[in-house]
Amino acid sequence: QGWAAGSLHATSSSAVPQCLAAMARALLAPARRCSARGTRLESPALRILAVAPLSSAPLTVHSGSAGFHSSTDRAIAAAHLVDADWRARVAAALTAVAATAALTASTASPSARGSGTTARCETAASIGGEQLPPIVDALPSSIAATVAAGVRLYQFESCPFCRKVRSCLDYHKVPYEIIEVNPLGKAETKPIAPDYKKVPILQVGTSEGQSVQLRDSKTIVHALLGDRNPGVAPRVPSPESTPSTSKMWPPKDGEVSGSVEAQWIRWTDLVLVQCVVLNVYRTMSESAETFSYLLTHPSFPWYAQRAAATSGTVVMWGVAKSRKKKYGVTDERAALYEAVDAFADAVKAGGGSFLGGDRPGTVDFNVFGILRSMESCQSERDMLEHCQKILPWYAAMRLAVGPSCAVNADAVQRGSKG
Repeated sequence: QGWAAGSLHATSSSAVPQCLAAMARALLAPARRCSARGTRLESPALRILAVAPLSSAPLTVHSGSAGFHSSTDRAIAAAHLVDADWRARVAAALTAVAATAALTASTASPSARGSGTTARCETAASIGGEQLPPIVDALPSSIAATVAAGVRLYQFESCPFCRKVRSCLDYHKVPYEIIEVNPLGKAETKPIAPDYKKVPILQVGTSEGQSVQLRDSKTIVHALLGDRNPGVAPRVPSPESTPSTSKMWPPKDGEVSGSVEAQWIRWTDLVLVQCVVLNVYRTMSESAETFSYLLTHPSFPWYAQRAAATSGTVVMWGVAKSRKKKYGVTDERAALYEAVDAFADAVKAGGGSFLGGDRPGTVDFNVFGILRSMESCQSERDMLEHCQKILPWYAAMRLAVGPSCAVNADAVQRGSKG
């Protein structure tokens, strides 16, 4: 599952196939009963060619450009596999290929994340005769009215976009339940959003006994703040590039118009998220540290914990390597420190405790949530040690947001002790 999950069309990194090939050899070692000419498996998303004997022969793994369309059964049948254990391994791996795409979707660049996340309001659909919660872009008239009815956040624990939403929910002191989504299947979201492959999703109960859902972190944060969003302080400057982030900002399309607040919101996705991804998945050990929470999650069986943690570690390490090359970053930590310091300078220029002035606004929650996605990881410890200018704002945000209001916030353990 680990090696197959990395062979995604979402990334073209050469580092991923190289690492996965090594993992594949180890996984395939027991499967020696293949023909003298080798075993071949092809699909639009994954092509594996192994030449016997598997323990010593070269193995190549290629990423295809199209999505995975063939069924597992047809793909295995086409491979003419003779070993039952090998067939079972491939079946599990092919399932992981499609499911693990969610890992990269949540941290993809905004251009890749694209149009599927725009806020909208739709009439309720149904599946299997059961009504699905309608998609909305605004909450019921009062946040307080939703507390008794129940609030659920479908998330990945280490996802920066999900942590934006959590920081805003905590700020409003809204009790909510975290529903951790298993990236290798996403069974948790299928009952309410079978057509949507990303997180976060916020499900909110209404006073009428019904529920609605909001998708995409920007939409959810905007809905939670509503008319209480202060924007940014008048003296806050527009974001600028730094030596290590010059290929991230200004954006390639040259579009830096709009309000200063809108520019900073876009900056958080184009620059800060990318810097976090480059750092928390910088090395295989740091990537494993980021995904270690899956090994402690009580709702996942042990084999699901390890499958998701292993595949996530490898896939996102490969993604980080690909983006490092794409953005021409030579020192991941330097890029993160420069971005964080640039934001701290903007807060100082605004003259308040927050970019929003005297109280946090949308940009503050975006930045805080993104940085909190590094919680208890080495990247966070290094940032707090080297970025002294961010500490007053960071402390003010932690005080404003307060402790987690998630009723099951302690269900998993993040990162490692430093």
